[in-house]
Amino acid sequence: MKRIITSRSKVFSVLLAAIVSAAPLSITGCASAATPSDRSSITATVAHAQETASAAQAVSSQDTVTVSAKGSTRAIPDRAELHFGIRTQAETAEKAQQDNSSNVDSVVKVLTQNGIREEDIQTSMYDVSPQYDWNTGDGTNVIGYSAFSSLSVKNVPIDDAGKLITACTEAGANEFNGISYSCTQYESLYAEALKDAVAAAETKAKVLAEAAGRDLGDVKAIVEGYQDMTFANNSEKAYAASGMGAAEDSAPAANIQPGQAEITANVTVTYTLQ
Repeated sequence: MKRIITSRSKVFSVLLAAIVSAAPLSITGCASAATPSDRSSITATVAHAQETASAAQAVSSQDTVTVSAKGSTRAIPDRAELHFGIRTQAETAEKAQQDNSSNVDSVVKVLTQNGIREEDIQTSMYDVSPQYDWNTGDGTNVIGYSAFSSLSVKNVPIDDAGKLITACTEAGANEFNGISYSCTQYESLYAEALKDAVAAAETKAKVLAEAAGRDLGDVKAIVEGYQDMTFANNSEKAYAASGMGAAEDSAPAANIQPGQAEITANVTVTYTLQ
């Protein structure tokens, strides 16, 4: 009786092993048609491709050098942006505004008479505020009103800037709030700075390659860095200096020295190593 039970157990074990081994084939569907040797070949091919890609990435990162460099060009600015302030005071807000508007009109008239286009004149600030007596009482006593206008004048020829400042001051601009400079040839100057930056990058890369006992190869990538637009002139149309005849018989012109503008470019370049 014991022998019969042992025999049946062996049969049951064989059947169970067959069912378990067949289960993956029924679950995988179409893939079950592949033979064990085919599946081994596919696995080996995928593993080889992964190893090849990893090796290629390793070689790529090891056989390159990346440097950053700056290039620059210098030029004398040929355009200026002027900032005028017109401030008036009166007993009433209405009177302060009227006087301010009258002075602004006079300043704009001088500007346009001397070749400045209306599109280059901008009111950048306007304010009307009460004036208080801080010498007596608690400072709540209104003694008058102040009106203020700020004008920004763009694309002024450098040769005219000094005389224009004087003429506008005589016309009613009683504050001058600064000057900035630009170059009408900015784009071509920036292109030269870019070339200089790339040349500087190559010089640095050659030094690094030589130090590593390698030869510098071809350029693999170039990335342009931050562009400083301080001296950029975005005017669509430049115009000739007007001569400022209206200011010749008045007070001496303001002395304007534009100096030199430094236009810079930044690049990051990656080279291959041989």
